[in-house]
Amino acid sequence: MQRVVESDGLSFPPKDGRGVRPPAGMHDPFGDDKMMRAQRFFYVKVDSSGAITELNLDMMFDFSEDEAREYIASALDSGKTKDSISTFSFLLVPKSYGFILVFAERTIEMGILNEMTAISVWVVGIAGLILSAFSFVLAQWMTAPIQEAFDKQRRFVSDASHELKTPLTIIDANADVLRNEIGENIRLDHIKSQSARMNALACDLLEIAKAEESKSAAVKSEFSLSGAVLNTALEFESRAFEEGRDYSYDIAEGLRLVGDEGQIKKLVGILIDNAIKHSDMDGKIEVSLSEVAKHPCISVFNTGTGIPDIEKNKVFDRFYRSDESRARETGGYGLGLAIAKSIANTHGGGIVVTGEYGKWARFTASL
Repeated sequence: MQRVVESDGLSFPPKDGRGVRPPAGMHDPFGDDKMMRAQRFFYVKVDSSGAITELNLDMMFDFSEDEAREYIASALDSGKTKDSISTFSFLLVPKSYGFILVFAERTIEMGILNEMTAISVWVVGIAGLILSAFSFVLAQWMTAPIQEAFDKQRRFVSDASHELKTPLTIIDANADVLRNEIGENIRLDHIKSQSARMNALACDLLEIAKAEESKSAAVKSEFSLSGAVLNTALEFESRAFEEGRDYSYDIAEGLRLVGDEGQIKKLVGILIDNAIKHSDMDGKIEVSLSEVAKHPCISVFNTGTGIPDIEKNKVFDRFYRSDESRARETGGYGLGLAIAKSIANTHGGGIVVTGEYGKWARFTASL
């Protein structure tokens, strides 16, 4: 076959009218555009010397020989025997005379793939919504008894604490009356002491019940956090001095918070009281308030007994006391830190403890 056109080392045969779109009005043998594009392909045969012996564009309408040459050159430059270029896939097959390179239109394939992808996304999305709704309803149904039991427990703690306060007050008052009648008596002292302990326990249980109330039920307002922490720290200054502690505080100014000021003061008081109880004579206690990553942080540090690593996650459990003998000396029922944690959680934060056993401990509450 005569070579008359050369491009990129390939010799093309003379044009013979192939690849020309049929005249307007001629019947389209492929029915419609989709069918026509689904069957669009062309091929080129190349001999061993690199000469194109045949370029067939019979199935390509509205597609020029120049465009075909560009696709052929790109396919050969890729060095691959099978790949995709734009909307065409190509396949290069070695033959006895050289090779044949076939290009097939894949517009319809790509369209179908896109449609299937879109449908899959919709199906997965709808199925996900349905599954989420079903899971939510199922979770509500399964957790309803647990929530009910939790609410009953919380109401019981609150009601029992209120009921305990009345008889304890009567016992304490009667003990005072007897003391006035018979004078000092060790038995009355024991009654007064245990009455005071029980009254403190009832107050702590009430604090837990209050701290566990939902956020929506809690009365919150904006207040000076710096002022609240400073005032609470000052209240413990004389006690720390009397018990021989090196007491200091560093309170950042101008920090404000939306929450329950009374509860925050309670949290700070619990942490300072805990630090005084578990620090040794001449021990160091530091109270600080700072802003870390745009969140206020209350930190209470003390030297002294510290907390073992295995117990750092337990100290916030209710009624947990690390050292029973130490607990009897310092008093309390292991509820203080549980209350502090509940208050921090209610205000959208948390509380953690760090330290080295036998040397120091630091409680940090972020709000």
